[in-house]
Amino acid sequence: MAKTIYTYLYNDDLRGSRIITMDNCFCKLFSICRTDYAFMQQFKEDLEKPALYVLINRSKRRAYIGETDAFLTRLNQHIAKKDFWTEALAFISTDDSLSKTEVQYLESLAYKTAKNAHTYDLSENSIIPKVPHMNYIQKSKSEEFFKFVQYLIKFIGCDVFEKIGNIIKKPISVKTEKTEPIFITDHITADDLTGKIAIILNGKSTNKSRLGVAVVKEYLINHPESTFESLKSVFHNGLLGEWNQWGMLESDIKLAKSLKKETGAYRHHTKTEFVLRSGDGIKFVVSNQWSSVNVMNLIQFIKEEGWTIKIKKEATQHH
Repeated sequence: MAKTIYTYLYNDDLRGSRIITMDNCFCKLFSICRTDYAFMQQFKEDLEKPALYVLINRSKRRAYIGETDAFLTRLNQHIAKKDFWTEALAFISTDDSLSKTEVQYLESLAYKTAKNAHTYDLSENSIIPKVPHMNYIQKSKSEEFFKFVQYLIKFIGCDVFEKIGNIIKKPISVKTEKTEPIFITDHITADDLTGKIAIILNGKSTNKSRLGVAVVKEYLINHPESTFESLKSVFHNGLLGEWNQWGMLESDIKLAKSLKKETGAYRHHTKTEFVLRSGDGIKFVVSNQWSSVNVMNLIQFIKEEGWTIKIKKEATQHH
C-alpha cells in the first residue's frame, strides 16, 4: 500500500531542522539540530509533550535513547550536560495520546532494538530501560507507534535500528567448539559486564565483585600516604547505589564479618588477603556489592585516573 510522507523544512534548509509526518500515522518526527534554538522556540508548544527521543551523532555513530513527559525541558538539560550529540530526534503523538507509561515502554523497545542492531555506540545509556507495567491495550498501541518510529527514522537516513548486513563475523574453526575470547576496551557499557567475564585492571585480572577492592588497592599503590578518612572521601558510599547502607569501606572488620549472620551473606571482602591498610595504619575491608550497573561507577573512576581496563568475555560455545 502506497504511503505519502510529508517533510516540513524549517528555513528551507535540507540539512536543517525539520518535521516529518505520514498519512494515517499518529507519530510525528521532529529532527532538530542541536544549535537550532529558533526552531525549538517556534515549536515550543508542540515539543513540550511526552516523547520517545534519540540524541545522535551520525558521524561518530553514537546515540542516546530516552523518554520524557516534557521533551523540550529534557532537551535543554541534555544541551547543558551531554556534548556528544549533534541532532535530536523526537517522536511525539499527533493526537497527544501518549502516556508516561507508554513512552517508557517505547524507550525499552527502542533501546533493545538499537542494542540488537549493533550499529551505534549506546554507552551514554548507563542504565538499561525497564519495561513498565501496562495493560495489553497500551502495549499494542505502543508497539504500533514504534513501527511508525522505525519507518520515519529510516526515511531520514538514520540506521540506529537497522542491522548492517556487511558485518564480518569471525569464522569458527571446525576443530574447536569455542571462538577466541572477546576483549572490550572502549565504550564499556553495563551490558558488557553481564555473563561470564573477567576484568583486567592495569594488567591484573579480577572479577565484578572484587573490582572494588582491586581499585582501592591500586589507588593505595599510587597514593600510599592516603589516610583512611581521605580514602572514604574518594571512595564514598554513593558509588554503591542501593547497597550503600553497608558502606564501601569498613574499618570495623569484626562488624563486617558479623553481617553474614545478620543478612545471610558477607557484604565486604573479609578474607585476610583482601584486608587493606591505609597510610595512617588503619586496617579496613571493601564492599563486595557490585552489580553490572553500579560497577560502572568504578569504571568511570578508573578512566578518570588514567588506568587501563578491559573486559574479557568468554566465547560462545557451539554444538
